[in-house]
Amino acid sequence: MDSVQLAHLLRRTEYVARPNRLTELGALSRNDAVDNILNVTSPVAFPADPVHTGDGNSYYQWVNAVKQWIDRMVDSPKPMQERMAWFWHGHFCSSWDKVNNETAMLEQNRLFRDSAFGNFRTMTQTMALQPAMLLYLDNVDNEKSSPNQNFARELMELFTLGPVDQNGQPNYSEDDVAAAAAAWTGHGIDWNTYLYKFRSGNHDNAAKSFMGVLPMRNWNGPDIINYLLQENTAKKLVACKFLSKKLWEHFAYENPSQSTIDALAQVLFDNDMAIKPWVKAMLMSDEFYSTTATQGLVRSPLEFIVNLFYFTTYRSSTMNPQWYVEGMGQVPFNPPNVAGWKTNGYWVNTSVFGSRGEFASSASNRLRKSNANNVGKRPDNTIRPPGETVDFVAAKFGLTLSATSYNALLNYVTVQRQVGHEPYVGWWEATNLLTMAMMTPEFHMA
Repeated sequence: MDSVQLAHLLRRTEYVARPNRLTELGALSRNDAVDNILNVTSPVAFPADPVHTGDGNSYYQWVNAVKQWIDRMVDSPKPMQERMAWFWHGHFCSSWDKVNNETAMLEQNRLFRDSAFGNFRTMTQTMALQPAMLLYLDNVDNEKSSPNQNFARELMELFTLGPVDQNGQPNYSEDDVAAAAAAWTGHGIDWNTYLYKFRSGNHDNAAKSFMGVLPMRNWNGPDIINYLLQENTAKKLVACKFLSKKLWEHFAYENPSQSTIDALAQVLFDNDMAIKPWVKAMLMSDEFYSTTATQGLVRSPLEFIVNLFYFTTYRSSTMNPQWYVEGMGQVPFNPPNVAGWKTNGYWVNTSVFGSRGEFASSASNRLRKSNANNVGKRPDNTIRPPGETVDFVAAKFGLTLSATSYNALLNYVTVQRQVGHEPYVGWWEATNLLTMAMMTPEFHMA
C-alpha cells in the first residue's frame, strides 16, 4: 500500500492516521495491514470501572458513560473495535432516555464491543433478549392478550431484512409482523432485577403462519431470527445485502453500486454471518481505495470530536463533549430514533457546524494559554512569517490543505499583521487561526 491509501484506511477504521500506526503498517501488504487493524482482543468489557455516581442519577451516569466511550475511541490501541461498536450502536438502536437504566445500556454496549467481529446472527439473538432492547422497543409489553408489534416490525425492517429488496419488492407482510409479534410474546424482564425473563403464561403458543411456512408452527421469538438469518437462505441473502449496503455507506461512501453490495453480501452469506471476514472483504476491496471512497465521507460529530481530542491532546475531563453533542446532532447512547443516524451530507448544515465551531473555539481558547501554541512564534521567540505560521498550524492538525483553505488561512494571518493588531502574534491570532484550521473542510472529511 502507498502512504495515501494507508492513511485513508486508518482514518476510516481508527479515526485518525496516527504517525505510529503509519510507521507500523507502512511496510506491510494491504492484506497484512488489514489483518493487523482487525486483530482486536475480545471480549473487552466497557467501562473498565462502573460509571455509577453513587446517587443513582441517570443523567450523570450517562455523562460518565459518554466521556469514557469517547476517550476510549481516542486512546484505544486498536480503535477499530470502538468504531465497530459504534456502528452496531447505530444499527441496533436503544436510547438511554427511554431505557433509563445504566446497567441495561452498558450491557448492550458491551455486547456491541465484544461481538463487534463475531457472528451477526448470534449477536442478534443476544441483543433481542437484553433488557435495553426489550424496554426500548416495548417487548416488555408484548403479551398474547395484547400483542405489541414494535420489536417484531423493527427486527425485520431495520435490523435484518430492510423494508424492500433490491427490486423494490416488500421483504415481509403485515401478516408476518403479526405472526412475529405473537412469537415474541412473553419475552420480557424481571422488574425486581431488571434481567431478562420469559413468562410462559404470556406467550402465544398457538400455531402461527410466518412467511408462508407450512405446516404452521408454534413459533418462538428466537425461531424468527434463525429463520431469517439461517433457515430461509433467500431471506438470509436479502439480509446480507441490506447489511452490506449499510456497512459500506458507514465506512466508504453513499449509494454504492449493486455489484459492490452483492460481492460484499456474498462474503457474509458464505461465512454464515461471520462479521470479521465480511469487514475484511470491504477493506480489501479496490473500490474502497477509489477516489469516490477517499473523498466520499464527511466526519460524523463523534469522529470530529475524536480527531479534535487527538490533535489537541485534550480529553473529556477537560472539554466536556456531552455539552456539545446535542447541538452537533449525535448524542451517544441516544440515537434520534430506532433507525439510527444518517451519514455524510446529513451532517453538513449551519446548525451542526455552528456547534462544531463552538467546540473548536473552546479548544482553541485552552490551547492558546500555552506558549507552545502561540503559533506565530518559534520556540526561540522569533516571529514566524505568515506562510510558515499556516504550515505550522496545518501540521499540528495533520492537514493537507487545498489551495483554497491554505490561502484563506494565509490571508487571515497576513491581514491581521498588516492592520497592526497587537500583539499580532499573540493570543488573538493564535486563537482564531487554531479555530479556523479545525473548521477547514479538510478537518471535517473522514
